[in-house]
Amino acid sequence: MALLVRTLPLLVGGFMLAGGSGAQAAQALEQLVVSPFPHSRIVSEGLSAQIDHPVVIGSVRRINNQLRAEREIRVSGELAQVTWEITDGYPPEDAFRHVLGQLVEQPHTLLYACDGRECGSSSLWANQVLHNSQLYGPEDGQRYLALRLDTEPQRFVSLYSITRGNRRSYLNLEQTTPTDAVEQALYPTPSTLLKVLRSEEQLTLPAMAGDAELMASWSRLLVRMMRLDSLLRVQLDGADAPALAETLKAAGVAAQRLTLGSPEPAEGAIIRKVR
Repeated sequence: MALLVRTLPLLVGGFMLAGGSGAQAAQALEQLVVSPFPHSRIVSEGLSAQIDHPVVIGSVRRINNQLRAEREIRVSGELAQVTWEITDGYPPEDAFRHVLGQLVEQPHTLLYACDGRECGSSSLWANQVLHNSQLYGPEDGQRYLALRLDTEPQRFVSLYSITRGNRRSYLNLEQTTPTDAVEQALYPTPSTLLKVLRSEEQLTLPAMAGDAELMASWSRLLVRMMRLDSLLRVQLDGADAPALAETLKAAGVAAQRLTLGSPEPAEGAIIRKVR
């Protein structure tokens, strides 16, 4: 499976309107496709009508004094950004799950997920990627996820949460709406699939019926995911589940690790963790 994403240096410029006016906050919030976590307050927001923006879909590090992302895709279009502080003693995981749950209810393609030290330096994420020093904290307390909403219009959304050393927690959301839809094939890594399946207990796959290349690409990813955890068992629901299960078994995944469930949804498939 060829991944059509180049590794490029990230831009160090930003558009953050920290502490912007109420009107600016309203403009940014009006563009979001999700509702905020109830126990949160806005601490910064930004809205740019046209910007060339890198969407990070891999870990970040500094090489030869230059910031590098393992994988990224550049998107030109409107960028809305909001940072919330999580209040009332709630952990950032609750806010993250609240927003992510709304995103995965829509047609989407998962692109990348990490947590803790595997994401890379929190200082790089805060200051060089997200351009908000409030998001700097211990690496163990960070989490990041990026996905593409396969809607009309298409959108790229990334979430980053952190608990700082002072125990304050934040959730940052960036939503980019491309001027022209990105048509290139984008896939997550097997480790990203496994991480999200473990944390959210299900994965939603796009409709694959009639597209042999798409079915083959997702099947290879799922086979590699299953090999990362030899004890993992899953249930496959949806219209594409029977064909997907047969493809996985043909690739060497033991039949007892796969269970066919409901024929719903009518398009695509949902992979649910059994154990």
